[in-house]
Amino acid sequence: MAQEHPQTAIALHAVGQELRRQGKYDEALDHYNRALALQRTILGSKHPYTASTLTAIGQLLHIRGDHAAALEHHRQALAIKREHLGPSHIFTANTLFDIGQALQALSQRNEALAAYARALTVQQKALGQAHARTIATQQAIAELLLAQGHFSEALTYFRGALAGLEELHGPDDRLLVPLLIGIGQVHYQQTHYGESIATYERALALCEAHRGPQHEETLGVLYDLGRARSRAGDHAGALAAFQRNLEGLLARVGKEHAKAAATLNAIGQVHYSQGNYQAALDHYHQALEIRQRTLGPDHWQTATSRFNCGTAMRELGDPFGRSEMQTAAETLERLLGAQHPHVIATRSWLR
Repeated sequence: MAQEHPQTAIALHAVGQELRRQGKYDEALDHYNRALALQRTILGSKHPYTASTLTAIGQLLHIRGDHAAALEHHRQALAIKREHLGPSHIFTANTLFDIGQALQALSQRNEALAAYARALTVQQKALGQAHARTIATQQAIAELLLAQGHFSEALTYFRGALAGLEELHGPDDRLLVPLLIGIGQVHYQQTHYGESIATYERALALCEAHRGPQHEETLGVLYDLGRARSRAGDHAGALAAFQRNLEGLLARVGKEHAKAAATLNAIGQVHYSQGNYQAALDHYHQALEIRQRTLGPDHWQTATSRFNCGTAMRELGDPFGRSEMQTAAETLERLLGAQHPHVIATRSWLR
């Protein structure tokens, strides 16, 4: 019966792969599921072909955002691969990476780190440092560690991934940018602003060369560079980076965008730190107007802009400045909770 021949399942899987490449995910998933049903019937639930299709379904479910279902399919695939290939096979490691991604998406960070670490051990031994899969796993570990505040460990993995990618593609490849941004973020969090600035500048040069001055990635690096320069006390450099970011945003997404408001707020903060309170207030007020229109009056970022306006008003001798700060602080506490770090920091300004 042709409908139950193993080749039918192989063909269904292959069609699913092509549909996935074309971005036709619903159709691809249908073909994968039909292939899986045949494989389980003809080959059994523990056959390597069955594991391959389970992996394909899990990856597609992850892309679609159904991370719990993706995790279940990957775990089934892992059990089969361990039995047939062993725990040290690269295919087993690849599935551990997939499991790590699903766990990370489900906010199970410690479990995700454990899965990534087991995958990396196999990948480094089987594939070496300069392989795309090894690099991807190191980057995933680094980003998780950064999010958890483990900055020194994160830096080790970011640097390992960077070294592997430089060996694989060379020092001028645009794929280096996310890793350089990650390293820059670690240095920023460690208050190593000089190292952060140098790393961001390298990332910026690559972005401008490969992406152009108004690409989203370029603008993101400019914003990060502005923050690092501001923290380092380089007010002129910070304003130059933020201004380039703002000009690019206005050309790319227009003024009515939350990112434009964030940059205007950042420019205001630099002016405030220089004692240019009127310039600070002008930029804070522009950010406030955008946030009121795009986020609404009862959003925490809108309240933050109101608070910032109040700080500048107070410095300019406006008697309504402190009351504006107080009202905004109460709104922030209502929206975020009394123990939120942003609320605590805001309250300290009222003393």
